[in-house]
Amino acid sequence: MTSRPTTPLTRLDWGIASAIGLLTLAWYVRTLAPSLLWGDSAEFQTLAYTLGMTHPSGYMTHLILGKLFTLIPIGHIAWRVNLMSAVFGALGVAGVYLIGRLLHGRPVALIAASATMALSEGYWWRALIAESYAVAAGFIAAIWLLVLLWERSRRWPYLSLAGWLGGLSVGIHSTIVMTAVPVLVYLAIATRRRRDWVAAGLGALLGLACTLAAFVYVDANDPPSSIYNTLYRPSLSESGLTEEQFDSPLERLMMIFPANRFWTYYFSAPPAEIQARLLEFLRIFLLWAVILIGIGVAAIVRRAGLREGMYPLLGFGLIWGLAATVSFSIYREFYVPAMVFLAVWLGAGGSAVLEGVERRFGQNPAAGPALRRTVLGAVGLLLIGLPLWEARSDLASSIFKGYPEFVRRHHVYPVFAPDKAIQNARQVLKKLEPKAILFTEWDTLYSLVYTAQVEGMRPDVRLHAAFVNERYRVADSALAYIDSQIEERAVYFTVLTPELSERYRIEQIDERLFRLYPRSP
Repeated sequence: MTSRPTTPLTRLDWGIASAIGLLTLAWYVRTLAPSLLWGDSAEFQTLAYTLGMTHPSGYMTHLILGKLFTLIPIGHIAWRVNLMSAVFGALGVAGVYLIGRLLHGRPVALIAASATMALSEGYWWRALIAESYAVAAGFIAAIWLLVLLWERSRRWPYLSLAGWLGGLSVGIHSTIVMTAVPVLVYLAIATRRRRDWVAAGLGALLGLACTLAAFVYVDANDPPSSIYNTLYRPSLSESGLTEEQFDSPLERLMMIFPANRFWTYYFSAPPAEIQARLLEFLRIFLLWAVILIGIGVAAIVRRAGLREGMYPLLGFGLIWGLAATVSFSIYREFYVPAMVFLAVWLGAGGSAVLEGVERRFGQNPAAGPALRRTVLGAVGLLLIGLPLWEARSDLASSIFKGYPEFVRRHHVYPVFAPDKAIQNARQVLKKLEPKAILFTEWDTLYSLVYTAQVEGMRPDVRLHAAFVNERYRVADSALAYIDSQIEERAVYFTVLTPELSERYRIEQIDERLFRLYPRSP
């Protein structure tokens, strides 16, 4: 194992990392989703502005950070919340370079690894829309970097700051919380000093206190756009709850942040599905990247030591294991935070290749310095060129069209009709009577809420999710709520179910809009 540097990072390291981060951010901004989206993304775009509670696990810290982005006087609210993903995604990419340098990686190889991460379809995609996954990657990179800076310098403020970010991450995404396990293992091996443990613990407690404070504020704020009002309160019976069981902050916290059930998500998918995901994951990277990642795993253990090699193995294993085995239909998104570990391994593998080439020339007296520099330069250019070549069609499309090809291929956002979500919502909302109630599917719920409340088109309309889960059944409490309102308010659904047709008289307004009336006695 090589000796540790006396100065963890040089000004040149910080300069290169800053250039990588700024270039990545510029590229992401160039291809950023330009407007309102659907589903979870529209929920974040809405609730970051109104500061209402989101679906589990609450994302309290994410909302507060998102609110800060909505204050940026550029573009409209939805675009500003999309920008948050681009900024943290770029920070994650820059962090990979700095982490790699602390693990003795070579600049050229680490630039190639950062480019591979930034231009990989899955990571790039999630850095363009309002979601928590690119933000999680930025937090994971920052925490890992701070732990390594502490290990190199033994300055306790780095640990305290890492703990603070860890505590805050409880309100960002569960994948970051998983990395607390490798941090604790790392500290248990790396230090016995009480000062270090106190610094990390106090930082974590402060971060948790900030997260709890964010929850208390958002919970008390409770705007009509909150998930409490759009989904939970009308449909409490589907969750086995009564109004009395949902009327305190602690009860709502347990509902929004089900920490006691978290570990049960592992291996909840059928074995055949787990096997299919394993095979799918192996096809994400080309053979050259897989080889370099494998070399990098061994190289970090050899050069930096077992405990620093174990840190990414544990972190990656926990996150990737959840993605591969959880029963959720949305699982590929969990690969995005795991990209931090993969990219660092890739950089370490590329560095090992460069070192191997250099050793071969050192063993050959006939090879002069000029030839050695030429070959090393060629290998370095090859490492940087490989990810650029692999992403060439998306890069060209981004330059000339403003979006990568995968955006059209996967319908990430509508490139030819940027305001489609808002326009569709307006068409629905203008058909509703004053103070109407509308139940709709999750994918369109928050595009309607955003248009009605953030855009201010119809703040009088109550908007709710028709279904709480994938059973696609209207809850008994929702039916009781409809019965209590239907005489005074017009009630609409965008989808019909058998219990609605049996219980109410239905008038079809258009292809996707139905009005409910009481059946005659």
